[in-house]
Amino acid sequence: MNLLVSIVIPNFNYAHFLGNAIQSVLDQSYTNWEMLIIDNHSTDNSDEVVKGFNDARIKLLKIHNNGVIAASRNKGILKAKGDWIAFLDSDDIWYPKKLETLMNFSSKNKEYDVLSNNELMVNRKSKSSKVLVHGPFENNFYEVLLLKGNRLSPSATLIRHSFLKEKKILFNESVDYIAVEDYDLWLNLAFYKAKFMFIDKVLGEFMVHFSNNSGQLLRQRKNFETLLHDHVFKIQKFHSNPQKLWLKFTPMLNVIEIKQLIADGHNGDACKKIILSFFYCPIGMIKYVLLKLIKRF
Repeated sequence: MNLLVSIVIPNFNYAHFLGNAIQSVLDQSYTNWEMLIIDNHSTDNSDEVVKGFNDARIKLLKIHNNGVIAASRNKGILKAKGDWIAFLDSDDIWYPKKLETLMNFSSKNKEYDVLSNNELMVNRKSKSSKVLVHGPFENNFYEVLLLKGNRLSPSATLIRHSFLKEKKILFNESVDYIAVEDYDLWLNLAFYKAKFMFIDKVLGEFMVHFSNNSGQLLRQRKNFETLLHDHVFKIQKFHSNPQKLWLKFTPMLNVIEIKQLIADGHNGDACKKIILSFFYCPIGMIKYVLLKLIKRF
């Protein structure tokens, strides 16, 4: 028996991309799905794009999310009837065998709660692309995700609906979590011992829009720091000294701030930050930089 997959697509004024996302679902070889398009009262022709697809499996829902995409995704989760929840951003696409591949795997490996595949990351501006490899899974996955960073993306991930219900897990709708709400969700899934499987196949395309909006980048950095602080001091249980654990994140946060200062043209402040970072945390900074260089080469 083919299980039902609920596909949650948040949208706001992306009519020029939305049609491709919808069509990529219609092209799936696995056909037992429902599509929940959660539209934030778009002012473009998004509604017309959706209505142009004559398929009873497609449902258009409206929301005022106040700029919080987590609210749109949560509405989709709460309205979903499927056994699995899949996420697809309105500017991304899936390849035709995406659902078939993951659902065939799940039918033979029923112990997994989260399934993820690789994606082709496409830069719309430069037209360049590279394979985005998600995972891998490691033991103590919550600790690994927290210390080593995000290893999943929404459009590549399916989650067992019953696990979300049982553990009462949703996206965090705080404005302080905007742009990092998906990372928080993966952390919470891992914290509650969800079993992850990463399928080593490229089954979709993840679109990147590079923005020079320094205000937006600054908010993302602050929200990322808020997420880390919340998990270190309020959630994690693997380290008995949260303050000592927090020091491990200092080099990474310093590097992010330095990049932001350079992007904003504050080269003098960036140089000062570099000097202070190495002065107060020399071993941590050297270790962090060396690890980044090793990964690059």
